[in-house]
Amino acid sequence: MKALRLYDRRGLLTPADVDPDTGYRRYRESQLVKARLVVMLRRLNMPLAQVAEVVTAPAPVGAELLAAYWDRVERRLASQRELTAH
Repeated sequence: MKALRLYDRRGLLTPADVDPDTGYRRYRESQLVKARLVVMLRRLNMPLAQVAEVVTAPAPVGAELLAAYWDRVERRLASQRELTAH
């Protein structure tokens, strides 16, 4: 619930309806694809600002943004491996 509220505040995943009395959020089935994408990107430790860029971009651009992010992650890990080996 905490993550869903944060995603709503950041404009990543806005509920289709919010009950004014209980604050209960309802989502459409059509929002599942976007929700799953957000979860997968977060599991990659992608910062929310970058998740927002990927999610809102057209598919080819989003794929490029993801590839660029992962390239940076791999470079950072390679550098950390070198430091560890040293």
